Amino acid sequence: MSDASAQSAQAAVESADQAARSPHQRLMASGHERPEGDRCPICFDLIELPVGPHSKFNVCCMKRVCDGCILAAYRRGMNGLCEFCRTPFTNDNASKLAMIQKRVSKGDAEAISHLGDKNYNGELGLTKDVSRAIELWTEAAELGSLDAHYQLGLMYCTARVSRKTNQGASAIGSRPQ
Repeated sequence: MSDASAQSAQAAVESADQAARSPHQRLMASGHERPEGDRCPICFDLIELPVGPHSKFNVCCMKRVCDGCILAAYRRGMNGLCEFCRTPFTNDNASKLAMIQKRVSKGDAEAISHLGDKNYNGELGLTKDVSRAIELWTEAAELGSLDAHYQLGLMYCTARVSRKTNQGASAIGSRPQ
């Protein structure tokens, strides 16, 4: 009997040990899913990493389309049209900026974040304006843009945003002090 009780006690200790390890294992295994923006909106496949070289971002609809869908659209004769929304492509900076502004006016978080990127880099005929970019990224982050959260965190990390400002606080998800 003592062997049976010793074995049951040992089994109880092992199961308690596994139960203690289990939350840690679940915690370490969770959170490794890729964000929704890494999926092509047409075929719903994950875009190969790094995402930039394996896809194209269209400013007309603010969607990132994978190279496979771009090739399929090309083979179907959709040259010069957006693969997702069928809007004709333009090389004119003013037209691209107008498309982005149209999406921004509708409250599109990705468009607001993208406009912040363009303000930060001084692209599409915009002057380089870091403070305006931070304002736009803050607004986009409040609307749920992951890219805007990343950009704000990067600005905060590189000390381009003061710790005392709202922009710095929103980058770390807390209130200013």
